[in-house]
Amino acid sequence: LAIKNIYESWQLDNRLFTISEESADDIKMEEILTKQEQARQEKAKKDFFVIASLGQNFIKHGRAGKPHLKTVRVDTKSGKLWWDDQHLYLQDVTEIKRGKHTKVFDGVSVNRADPRVCFSIVTPLRTLDLQAASFNEREMWVEGLSRLQLKLLDNTQIDHKNVDSHSQFLAICQQGRNLTKWSLKGVPATKLIMVNPTTGKIKCGAARLYVQEVQVVPGRTTQVFEQIGDKVKDELCFSLIHRKRTLDLSATSQVERDMWVSGIKNLQTSLHTSQRNILAENIALLTPEVKEAAANFLAICTEKTKMHKYTRSSKRHKKYVTVDPISGVISWGNGSLNLKHVISIAAGKTTKVLAKLNDKQANPKLCFSLILPRYTLDLQCENEKMRKDWVEGLQALKVILANKVDVMSLPISDELKKLFSSLAVDEDSLLNVLDKPTEFIKHGRTGRPHTRVVTVDRKKVTIDWTSGSNDLKEAYGVVRGKTTKVLRKVSWRQADPALCFSVLWEDRTLDLQAPTQRIREDWARAIEILLEKESEAYRQHRSKDNVSASNLSIEANTSFQNLNTDLDSRQ
Repeated sequence: LAIKNIYESWQLDNRLFTISEESADDIKMEEILTKQEQARQEKAKKDFFVIASLGQNFIKHGRAGKPHLKTVRVDTKSGKLWWDDQHLYLQDVTEIKRGKHTKVFDGVSVNRADPRVCFSIVTPLRTLDLQAASFNEREMWVEGLSRLQLKLLDNTQIDHKNVDSHSQFLAICQQGRNLTKWSLKGVPATKLIMVNPTTGKIKCGAARLYVQEVQVVPGRTTQVFEQIGDKVKDELCFSLIHRKRTLDLSATSQVERDMWVSGIKNLQTSLHTSQRNILAENIALLTPEVKEAAANFLAICTEKTKMHKYTRSSKRHKKYVTVDPISGVISWGNGSLNLKHVISIAAGKTTKVLAKLNDKQANPKLCFSLILPRYTLDLQCENEKMRKDWVEGLQALKVILANKVDVMSLPISDELKKLFSSLAVDEDSLLNVLDKPTEFIKHGRTGRPHTRVVTVDRKKVTIDWTSGSNDLKEAYGVVRGKTTKVLRKVSWRQADPALCFSVLWEDRTLDLQAPTQRIREDWARAIEILLEKESEAYRQHRSKDNVSASNLSIEANTSFQNLNTDLDSRQ
């Protein structure tokens, strides 16, 4: 391989430059080397774009199975990289690693794959681990992909005259931009930094922070930058300081650094302002008409209502739907969701699931959908009046829950008051359930389900089981039923959906099966109460839903004032 590399470089030098003996004495050796290096770079760029467009064969290593020969192609305009029927985008790539430094390559011996010809393309969701035919081929693809990624990400140029423009920062942070991240050991790494202006979530490789939780400090003020010394200039650095860690970054210029510092500070102010405005809007929407509509809906939702539910594969199933007005949990046969997390309630065939079906399979006058950040719940009622009652009732109940109005204060019948008083549980007494060690069946991504004793430490805000633990402060939600990827693989005989629930984090889920439905409901409700008090991620997830649903609430208020207007025309 070494001999081959030396031969290829010698052949390239002879092909690009033919210097006669007479002119060689007049040219300095440094100039010759500079020209040779420039020619190599230009040729490598041209070769990469041509080869990447046509496709090149690599040995692809996966998590399971034997390595396979795959043809990898790249669309240089859109940044789409695909092999077989799978693809990813270079804009989503966080790092391109040379060698064998991923979990997939850890199980591959040196005899099967030489580290000098291997590289990995890392995204937040997966890695693409490839083995090239030679060292030069590996280098051409790593450098070519890195250049192409920078070109695609730098399409949004920075206006140096208007650095403090908030709109310019929002355009750049949503698309993402490469900055240098410094580790505790002083090792720099290029990372793609993205900011969601709606929720304030900051993505930097595997790290996740929220704008509302950090303090932006320009310059080299943290312990990480003190260890680095003079490796990077002070005017290029800034840090995002969190209560648990710091994210230390450096930009390519002072103008770019100032844009990020001022942009994040402006975003902090706008998010706090929007949150206050949403609270004020929810209070203004709490009209007598809304309370009356919610009271009328409570008499319907507490009883099982027969509907048809559509799945992602457009299959239809009969389900009995109920709503718990105290917690806002909507339950059906094999799952549930919380009305507080719903972004919008749309009547008709507005989602992707319902759009695939014709009018015979799904009548648009009878359908409605609950739209959440990650999925939709698509239902069909038996008649138009039922759909109208459910859509308007759910909108009213969402306003009631957002304002934390006591259900007992609504104009409901004495029978419903007795029912709700029997269902109401004191939060402090419900949280005591978490202190008792309880046996659950834990389902994992691999292996068989195992019995685990689960406890919650309310002081440290952690959930512990026999073989591990996790921080509940980072959890963003609790879902009932078999709604996660892990539980979807489990058959109904192995796990009854009425006994299952899952705690959600950004990087994992904890999927548990309770011995009884009562224990399932007590633990799920108690964890939700604990998250609402302690978890900033849970509150940010809730505030994201409120921001997205502000327009919906305004439309809901107008719908209550015009009850006789047809719902389809309003939508």
